[in-house]
Amino acid sequence: MNISLFIARKLRLKGNSRNSSSSSSIIAVAGVAIAIFIMVLTLTIVLGFKNQIREKVTGFDSQISIYPPMVVNDSSDLSISLNDTLLHLIDSASNIDSAKLSVSLCLRQPGIMKTDENFAGLMFKGLSNSQHLNYIKENLVEGVIPDYDNDSCKNKVIISSTTAKSLELALGDKINTYFFTDNNIRARKFEIAGIYNSNFSEYDKVIAFASLSTLQRIAQIDSINGSSIEIIGLNHNEIEDYTIALQSLIHQSAYNRQIDKIYQVDNVLHSGALYFNWLDLLDTNVVVILILMSCVSGFTLISCLFIIILERIKTIGLLKSLGATNSQVRQIFIHMALRLVLRGILIGNALSLLFVWLQKSYRFIPLDPEAYYLSFVPVEINWLQLIILNVSVILISSIILILPSHLASTISPAQTMRYE
Repeated sequence: MNISLFIARKLRLKGNSRNSSSSSSIIAVAGVAIAIFIMVLTLTIVLGFKNQIREKVTGFDSQISIYPPMVVNDSSDLSISLNDTLLHLIDSASNIDSAKLSVSLCLRQPGIMKTDENFAGLMFKGLSNSQHLNYIKENLVEGVIPDYDNDSCKNKVIISSTTAKSLELALGDKINTYFFTDNNIRARKFEIAGIYNSNFSEYDKVIAFASLSTLQRIAQIDSINGSSIEIIGLNHNEIEDYTIALQSLIHQSAYNRQIDKIYQVDNVLHSGALYFNWLDLLDTNVVVILILMSCVSGFTLISCLFIIILERIKTIGLLKSLGATNSQVRQIFIHMALRLVLRGILIGNALSLLFVWLQKSYRFIPLDPEAYYLSFVPVEINWLQLIILNVSVILISSIILILPSHLASTISPAQTMRYE
């Protein structure tokens, strides 16, 4: 049996009843609990915020986009066709399971919605795959996603609540919309079938969704052509590697004359670089907070261990007179302090996880969507991060406690006789 651990368990009750603790112990536990609480909240809020913003950006700009070549000689070069050859390249671009990929032909067409009093310039987006509208469906505040395979829905559109408010439009209203193609103006009367609100003002102000076939007729292109091909279904960390692999495969296929054009491949990490670079800056804030909280809890532990040692000067002398070594005395006080650390970690984790559950369920802490793109504080738990955090706190605490515990080992039995 470990003698140091046995004595540490007995000493924790010295001078107290079994159901109480000294003030120094309470301070140590509270310090560690508060530090753990803040660190866990920092990790969960930052992770939740990053995931929410990533979801918003990829909801409007797909993870992977394939565009026609940059050099254009005629109007046919401005469009791209989702043919079997490209589908085969998309499926075989990497080791990623093609079953989880969702591919859609996309056409973007600029237009102007105009009422008698106001107007708004919008980018109308048509998609061949309804799965790519799932994010908009999740953010619908009124109406439904039209079934664009049904001819009766060809002139129905989805606009944002920002656009609806600026043009004073409501669900079911009809509005004249004008498109400029080949130096001509083409007019359509659209019906408002759905209104969404993503709280992402940069996109909400300019993006609307319409039938792909309607936009193709306006642009006067074939039903198999669009302005891009969009791919979703990847994990965030797979996007860059898949982009490189697909572009390389397209170059190789063009060289082998399997395709007649070298298409461009882009991804949301590039098109939404402004937002992703901003999210990367949050990692610096996380590191600063973790360091500050580690310093605060470390200082609290050191101070409280000194107090615990001073409270047990005579006990130290008695142990040494009975033959305890310096190493054993150090281990006794490290074990006592680590019990306080573990108690603080358990309390801090319990409180933080309770807070995360309440916030995720009830969203009782709001945010200004104009400033943060979100109407509530997002939280997301990464259990691996949580385990690493707790293990790191235990290891760092063990290292921090070595120095103050050395003080206990330097006390001699003779000195304890004179201690009052």
